[in-house]
Amino acid sequence: MFLLEKLKQFIVRLFGLSDYAVDIEPLSNELRIYLSQNVSFYAALNDAEKPLFEQRIGLFLQTTKIVGHDVEVTEQDELLVASAAIILVWRFPDWYYVNLHTVSLVSGSFNEHSEFGQPDSRIQGMVGTGAMKGQMILSQPALRYGFSNDRDKKNVALHEFSHLLDVVDGGLDGFPERLSSHIHALPWMDLVRKEMGRIHNNDSNIREYGGTNPLEFFAVATEYFFERPSMLCRKHPEVYEALKSFYRQDVAAIKKEIKPRKKSPCPCGSGKRYKRCCMVSS
Repeated sequence: MFLLEKLKQFIVRLFGLSDYAVDIEPLSNELRIYLSQNVSFYAALNDAEKPLFEQRIGLFLQTTKIVGHDVEVTEQDELLVASAAIILVWRFPDWYYVNLHTVSLVSGSFNEHSEFGQPDSRIQGMVGTGAMKGQMILSQPALRYGFSNDRDKKNVALHEFSHLLDVVDGGLDGFPERLSSHIHALPWMDLVRKEMGRIHNNDSNIREYGGTNPLEFFAVATEYFFERPSMLCRKHPEVYEALKSFYRQDVAAIKKEIKPRKKSPCPCGSGKRYKRCCMVSS
């Protein structure tokens, strides 16, 4: 509770809000079950950590608007966006996304001219710059799919929030200085160049888009790190160790430790055995 109060006081000072404005309503059991079934990171937390994760979701939603451009935003959509924001900075309890005030959900992929349904409409998310600074745009279908499938090393919300972490130091360069107390820029950038070369030579398990430039490599590697940490650790150990230092999380060890057995109660809280519930869709 001390941490929650500390975070609330920070937001009160930052925005001049009243205490009432940052009161956080507890999640309903229905939404908790939704989180457990759709956000594997949350499902892996222990009983003491889950309430704190929920509180941080509430604080994020107090200070960030999530709006629909041509879609209706549901409570579940809000949970997914907020979860992505919190997952990356879970080990940074005082983190606040000072460079974000609005997340807009749209009905599908778009192109650089914000056009849908065109042959080049392949963008599923972006972080705004210039007049759009402080805003993020996400495809609603891509947002939902990113959390429903945590095996494909893709999650557009994690990808775009990693860009926000990268740019908070003033430069979008693939090196998040604000997270880098235990890692230096030159070794990381040397590693990035080496790994991008492997991508270009078709000798990498990191998806091709990571070879675009260092900032996209960081975002793509972040998706991989949180979705398939054990595979990343096995196939790209140097990248895994660097991201573990950035995020201060050993995700591979955590997932290995909490992976439920087939006959164990399902971690989503349904009361069913794991093999009859979430294991089917995992």
